[in-house]
Amino acid sequence: MPLQMHTKSIKGRAVFAESGFIGASIVLAFALQDWDEERDIEERTHIALCNVKSELTFNRFLLEGDYIPRQQGLIATVQGAITTLNSQSDAQMQRSNLEQMILQESLRYSAWRLSAESGYLLHADFELATEIGSLFDYQSDSYQPLIVRINDAIFDRSTDIDDNPIEYYISLSGLLSEWAAQTNYLQQKYESLFSDEKFLALDCQE
Repeated sequence: MPLQMHTKSIKGRAVFAESGFIGASIVLAFALQDWDEERDIEERTHIALCNVKSELTFNRFLLEGDYIPRQQGLIATVQGAITTLNSQSDAQMQRSNLEQMILQESLRYSAWRLSAESGYLLHADFELATEIGSLFDYQSDSYQPLIVRINDAIFDRSTDIDDNPIEYYISLSGLLSEWAAQTNYLQQKYESLFSDEKFLALDCQE
């Protein structure tokens, strides 16, 4: 083989090897970029779920430590008023206590809404996200509107209670019974979620 052809062959191989190295480097760079993006999404999804878990923990504590005791107090007070009205026409004693037992702290939703808006929940476990979403949907669509109705009924009771006090307290008692039933159902949903293995497996820094 002539020297010139041999030299060209060596140069061709060198160019081919260099091209292959550059191509492999590009492929590796894209692979590392994809891996970094996937890792970043995974970390952000985990943070979003941990924020939701913290919010749910707060809500559960509020439900059990505040809502239920107030609910029991309201029910007892209203039943006492009904009993008093059935025996006499004056229930002024119960009237002054109701406002002190209304709910002032709302159950929270912000972390769940922000997580949904960010799109990171699309990368979360589907079954877990569905169970959490079901709880929040019930809480916002059914439970919270009933709380608003009860608070409004207590705040705006002056006219109704003066016109027909026994009818007012019976109507309020019906709302409170409905609230008690919904609270029991919501509490069961929280207990179910907090005993879920996937929810428990969320390793979040307190």
